[in-house]
Amino acid sequence: MAGIAIGIAGFVVVVAMGQGARQEFARAVGALGTNTVIVNSTSEDGLPQLNSAMLFSLQRLMGHELSAMAPVLHKYTNVYINRKQQRAHLVGSNAVYREVFSLALADGRFLAPYDVHRRQRVAVLGYDVAMALFSTSRVSGRTLRIGNEWFTVIGVLAADNLPGLKLSSLQASDSSQSIYIPLTVMTPKAVNDLEFSQLLLKFTNDLRIPAATPLLHRVFGASQFEQQKLEMIVPYELLIKKKQFQAMLEVFLLGISTIILAVGVAGVLNVMLVSVNTRRNEIGLRRAVGATRIDILQQFMVEGVILAIIGGSIGLFAGWGLGIVVASWFELPIVFDLKTILSGLVISLLAGVLSAIYPAIKAASLKPVEALRT
Repeated sequence: MAGIAIGIAGFVVVVAMGQGARQEFARAVGALGTNTVIVNSTSEDGLPQLNSAMLFSLQRLMGHELSAMAPVLHKYTNVYINRKQQRAHLVGSNAVYREVFSLALADGRFLAPYDVHRRQRVAVLGYDVAMALFSTSRVSGRTLRIGNEWFTVIGVLAADNLPGLKLSSLQASDSSQSIYIPLTVMTPKAVNDLEFSQLLLKFTNDLRIPAATPLLHRVFGASQFEQQKLEMIVPYELLIKKKQFQAMLEVFLLGISTIILAVGVAGVLNVMLVSVNTRRNEIGLRRAVGATRIDILQQFMVEGVILAIIGGSIGLFAGWGLGIVVASWFELPIVFDLKTILSGLVISLLAGVLSAIYPAIKAASLKPVEALRT
């Protein structure tokens, strides 16, 4: 039973990991799309390597191939409302940012071009930030202090937006934990002479990305990439690589849990065979008073299946607990749903049938006279 429980626990964790990975991939692709490119400033001195002149060059050379361009500045700061204080991720950008990440709103509106050009002190809150500060998502028109300046809340993002993504070279912040303000408010420079640390590009067609790469290097400066002051990221490619790695991890863990489950099945099989040998006179007595071979077969099959189902049920609870530990330690998406539970129960039922079928057949094949003679 312990062997079956451990095997089922490993199996349901692998299934839950697969479910979580597929859901995360679908949500990420839905938000990022397959046609998004991100240019990051990675200079060691922390100074932004991107500026408005590069935006104008991109617009002139590739404007017909780009559906959105969003310059971004990131900053962590404290937010205050009455006596409440919240540490939040501040994102300075423009109205196009929402289009790049397909952000949905629960209340109000997102940033508008007017807000950026006029340096309006307005803010769009992530859902978790709004709930932490105001305990409600209906806060349009309320004011709060970000750092030393007062801002008017104009909108709140929906709760089901893109969660934080952790890929090899892309750290996408959790939208529910962020506050969005006009980029021009975060820098004292003129509107047409901005500097920023990240640029989001959305192409009209993902097939244009490979051909556009040399042109992007030309606009931003090939030496900048060679000196590792800039890096160009295609999120879809990173998502595919992460999905492939998770698939390999699933196969590896599934192999281990299958081996453990096989050991558990062999253990139940061995115990059942021993049980048949020690209960020969019981079997003979039952046969002598009228039990058929089918009755004996059913008796041992039911015993084996019950052992396996009890072990499988224990394994389901153990797998649920193990999944919580894996999700918190390794920050992997784990989803336990009805499909996962049913899969675990079906596998445990099959394990019971496989472990009991041979001992049951052997018990049913015993001749009553020989069984009684022992």
